[in-house]
Amino acid sequence: MTGSSARWIVLAAVAAAQSLATQPIEFPHATHVGAGLECVDCHTGVESRAAAGLPSVRKCMLCHARVAVDRPGVEALRRFAAARQEVPWVRVYGFPTAAHVKFVHSAHTRAGIDCRTCHGEVEKMTVAQPVARHTMGSCISCHRSRGASTDCTACHF
Repeated sequence: MTGSSARWIVLAAVAAAQSLATQPIEFPHATHVGAGLECVDCHTGVESRAAAGLPSVRKCMLCHARVAVDRPGVEALRRFAAARQEVPWVRVYGFPTAAHVKFVHSAHTRAGIDCRTCHGEVEKMTVAQPVARHTMGSCISCHRSRGASTDCTACHF
């Protein structure tokens, strides 16, 4: 087996694990969007950093110290906050280290790419699910259709 073949087997295994992952707390995106929140309200790094980031328990508690406190998910959230522990969210999307991808969310948001383009209609989900498969082919296709760079070094290190 070549190094390249082995790397793609690892990438496929990581993708399969992400798609089967269960979250420690069901996060009702639809409820939060219905309350007027936008992706950037919780995923604060999406406009300024490479990683969109997952919200800290402190950020969640800014609202949930007084909002929906009797709901099971919020009760679980409060237990994490009381223990001063972050919620061990399982990433639904991401590239494994072996892919050598340097994905930069902020560049994509500056280009006007809507979150749904890569993440699907998360606002309708109770638990985030991987609805799009991000491959080099899908990324290159998108880059070509938008006139973005397809130079290898634009995305790989």
